[in-house]
Amino acid sequence: MKISFHPEILAQQKFACNCCGQGCRSFLVSLSQREQQAIEQLQPWREKLPVTRLFVRTRQAKPFAFGLAKHADGRCVFLDDDNLCLIHKLHGLEAKPLACQLYPFVFTPFGSELRVGLRFDCPGICQSRGRSLSGYNNELRQLARQLVPAGVQNVPPPPIGPGQKVSAQRFDAINESLLKIVTSDAMPLVDRLHWLLLFVEHLAKIKWRNVSDDDLPELLAMFRGGLLAELQQNARHPRPATGKSRKLLGHIFFLLSHPPTIITAQRKGLIRCLRERLESLATIKQLGRTDGLLPKLQPNWPQCDMADMEKSFGPWPADVEAMLTRYLICRIGAMGYCGPNFYNYSMVEGIRSLLLAMVTIGWLMRIEAIRAGRDNIELSDAHNAVMTIDGNLGYAPALGTGPARLRLRYLTDHLDNFIDCYCT
Repeated sequence: MKISFHPEILAQQKFACNCCGQGCRSFLVSLSQREQQAIEQLQPWREKLPVTRLFVRTRQAKPFAFGLAKHADGRCVFLDDDNLCLIHKLHGLEAKPLACQLYPFVFTPFGSELRVGLRFDCPGICQSRGRSLSGYNNELRQLARQLVPAGVQNVPPPPIGPGQKVSAQRFDAINESLLKIVTSDAMPLVDRLHWLLLFVEHLAKIKWRNVSDDDLPELLAMFRGGLLAELQQNARHPRPATGKSRKLLGHIFFLLSHPPTIITAQRKGLIRCLRERLESLATIKQLGRTDGLLPKLQPNWPQCDMADMEKSFGPWPADVEAMLTRYLICRIGAMGYCGPNFYNYSMVEGIRSLLLAMVTIGWLMRIEAIRAGRDNIELSDAHNAVMTIDGNLGYAPALGTGPARLRLRYLTDHLDNFIDCYCT
């Protein structure tokens, strides 16, 4: 299959690994039985490493049910004190598990292509430093041959909304319209988020079978222009986020901000599991409030009042807007917001989820600013906020459940106000 970077991603994004070890501390590496055997044959690892098990069995290590074991702090058992992978260090890149070789890239099948996306929980991607992404094409083609099963090109595109199936060509055209909104220089990013929301809400109402291919470009351009004019004419009157909607938004803050689950060879007892569950419920409840102490969901969060995050921190600076625009371009351009790689969400559901992620990023940036003793947002706040949520957005199983979909549907009616409350 053809490897495809969206042109906007190629223009905006660079990458070079800086050996920070972040990926080796965050996501769980799934392994096939063949990969396990190959790793065991490389070295007498148990004589070299202070571990009893190299692999751990867990349902979360999809699709193989086995993953690389981790230490109690989340560090991969093969990560040394210099943040270097021992497998790579001793035996070369190709000896590593395929998932490790692919990180921080992501494949999404679309028609006869593989769209290449990026993981922003990697600092190198988040900061966009290094060489052009086009330089990775050969490596990615080789990985695609090993990772992508035959027949994947027959997977249909995601629906636009529930029951709204369209051809791959039409999906692509509509997706390009989303990117045109995100990359527009007609207004600040917060207004483009409102524009994006208006656009997808109208998409959900169209009967696509009544739209001809010849009429589609004109229809999309008309919607973009008409909704932009409507947005510019209508004054918004944001209200403080309160009530049931704010409580449910606390669930989103929890699910997107939660540190990665550390799965080790050591099994947890029933009492510990119950204790952790109760602690999570208490944290979710507190995150749904707008007063009281900020819970210590992340170890580096400051001790402050929840009310401190409800005040405005001023407009986002130009470099922050540029970085967050780049993040949206990479998600939308690579289709990293819907379909089989994103809980099988439709386009409309996926954009709503992405907008809730932007609201969460806005809230998290305020925490970062408070931690630094500032009352304004800076680029480092955006980097930390995006890296915090991106390891969960599309990967945390709880975000794809039935209750999560119901929560998303309810919060859609309040998204406009949340964007005004937390993205300025």
